[in-house]
Formats: sequence, structure tokens, C-alpha cells
Amino acid sequence: MPADSRVLIGLTTEVLDTPWYEGRRRYQLFTDYSACLREAGAIPVLIPGDTPAADLPRILDGLDGVLTTGGDDADLRAFGGPAPTPECKPVPLEQQGMNLGLTCLVLERDMPLLAVCFGMQMMGLTQDAGFDQHIATHADHGKGIKHAVRLESDSKMAEIIGSTEFSVPSFHHQALTDTGKPEGALVPGGMRAVGWAPDGTLEAIEVPTATFALGVQWHPERAPDSDASRALFSRFVAAAVAYRSLQTA
Repeated sequence: MPADSRVLIGLTTEVLDTPWYEGRRRYQLFTDYSACLREAGAIPVLIPGDTPAADLPRILDGLDGVLTTGGDDADLRAFGGPAPTPECKPVPLEQQGMNLGLTCLVLERDMPLLAVCFGMQMMGLTQDAGFDQHIATHADHGKGIKHAVRLESDSKMAEIIGSTEFSVPSFHHQALTDTGKPEGALVPGGMRAVGWAPDGTLEAIEVPTATFALGVQWHPERAPDSDASRALFSRFVAAAVAYRSLQTA
């Protein structure tokens, strides 16, 4: 029987715990992410949301790319920032710390990274990006409402998707306000803001010097048949194939 050549993509999971969730502490991940990765030719591998930092390098050794998924809200107190506003439902600190540490390691390795919603926010916060805990236009961004996104024409994301304006499903009330400071950045030159909603909300970021490191505030897995989603997942998996080839050369 021929060897299975499909790449392995790590998927972060949420940690559901008190006070926001009843019952026993548990992990959660909507299946849409896995379905999109399988459709693109990859095998999804779940990463527990409270994985200890010491375990992350070994986990990444066995993967070809990472997709950091959506979730509840960031807790800025971990960065010396303000307490959550009444509208916020902060994730457990173990989940937030794991996502931050994982994102840093993935970027350091130049491993393919697709960061979705909460994942994009964590991507930006690794670079001390500005953050809005409850955007003024939150009613236009929640519960799956669709809105347009406009991309910079010279961005890597526009090249991948093949369009600079398209509609996306939105499920958030928090957002990055910038991409942080390039000085002393984890990645040379820092990150770049490349996409916005009509109201000016930052919707897409990327690392220009990385092989593939994209963050989207919307949920591409919730529109799996759209051209934009298909292109993102297809090119993400193709980048993972190229990454594995380099590691095994």
C-alpha cells in the first residue's frame, strides 16, 4: 500500500470552562475547519487549547502547518492592559497563552500559518498590536452577518484570493486596530495590515517576509464554497506541502 503523502495541519481548540460554560472543563472545535482542510487535501490534527508551552515544539515537529481558530475574547490584562469590558467573554489564560506561544513558534519556524478571527487577534498581539475590546460597529460584524472586505491590491492575500473585494461571514465584536511595532518584531519588518471592512475595521493582516502567514478576521470555514475560502485553504495546504518538502530534503 503506498504511503499517505497528505500534510498534517494543526488546529487549535477552545477550552470551555467556568464561569462562561457549565459542566466539566472540555475542549471544543467546530467541524467546519476540518472539513475545509480535508477538502483541500490535508489531514487535520487537533491541538488541545491548554497545551503546556514545553510541549509545543515537539507537536510542531510533527506538523506541516498550523491553523489558529476562532474563539471567545482576548484578555488584555495579560499584557498589562485594561480589564475586559462587560460585553467580553475572555478565554481561559491557558488558552490565550498557548495561542500566543504557538503563534510565535510557528512564525519563528516560517511554518505556514492561517490565523482565523481570535487566531488573527493573537497573531497581532504577539507584536503588541492595538486592540479594540468592543468595536463601535459590532452589530455589523456579529452572528454571521456578511459584509465586504477590501484588500490592498499588492498584498499576498489579494494574489492568493484573486480579488481585492468580496463578501465574508463575520462573527466578532473585537478587532485589532493596527499591526504593532516593527521594531524588535518577531518577524523581520513586522506585520502588514492588508484588508478592511467598509467601516474601517481591520479584517486581514499578513507577514510580508514569511512564506505563508495570513490572518483573517472573518471565518472562511463558514463559507466553504466561496471562491475566497477555497483559494485560502488550497494555497495554505500547498504551502504546507512545500514546507514539508523543505524539511525532508
